[in-house]
Amino acid sequence: MRGETVNEQKNLSMKQQLKLLLKVQEYDSKLLELDMRKSFFPDLLTQLKTEMEKLKEEYETKKNRLTEVKKEIDFLEIELEENEKKLKSSQERLSTVSTNKEYDAVQLEIQTLEEKIADTEQRSIVLLDEQSSLEKEVAELEEKVKNTIERNKAQIEEIEKNSSEIDGLIEKIREERDEIASQISRPLLSKYRQIRKGRQGVAVVPIVDRACGGCRQALPPQKIQDIRAGKLTICENCGRIIVELETLDD
Repeated sequence: MRGETVNEQKNLSMKQQLKLLLKVQEYDSKLLELDMRKSFFPDLLTQLKTEMEKLKEEYETKKNRLTEVKKEIDFLEIELEENEKKLKSSQERLSTVSTNKEYDAVQLEIQTLEEKIADTEQRSIVLLDEQSSLEKEVAELEEKVKNTIERNKAQIEEIEKNSSEIDGLIEKIREERDEIASQISRPLLSKYRQIRKGRQGVAVVPIVDRACGGCRQALPPQKIQDIRAGKLTICENCGRIIVELETLDD
């Protein structure tokens, strides 16, 4: 098989090899495009993961705060109940005191307890409002988390499917590309790779209006004749290989 490839290379003219080289470049451009498309997938997956983590974190934060608020409300209810009992007891004692001093002391107790009760009730109102808001937010976030998980799952499956399809396409194109490349002489293929690396993936360009299709440098008549004759011609300005598409089939 290796011997057949060598013989094929020997039997191919420079024009034929340049025509094949254009095909190799076409395949390489497709491979580059597919690699670029696939390179976005990891970032997309990271974005989906980050979005989900932030949403879950927000949900857990709100949920934990709701639990704390409920505990605080329960504590205030106990505190309120105790102070109301104390207030009732103090009010009952007020009618049993025998001296002004005792009366003033009980009055102060009642005033202090009433202030505590008022403060506790106010704090309870604030916390109940917060609880109501949090319950609504937690319910909305819970639904949002559920929907986002379903949506992200579908997107991840789509990304993985596209990635798998691209992998299959890359493998197929690379096999076809390598089959064609095997018919081109090693020195020419090496020259192509070297130029392509330094010229943004474009190593072979056509003549355009009697100029290099890569840099638009005008070509002297002798250069054009050499190209038409099938000689390997390198642009003196940009270093790319120049071909004339119309005469490659001659």
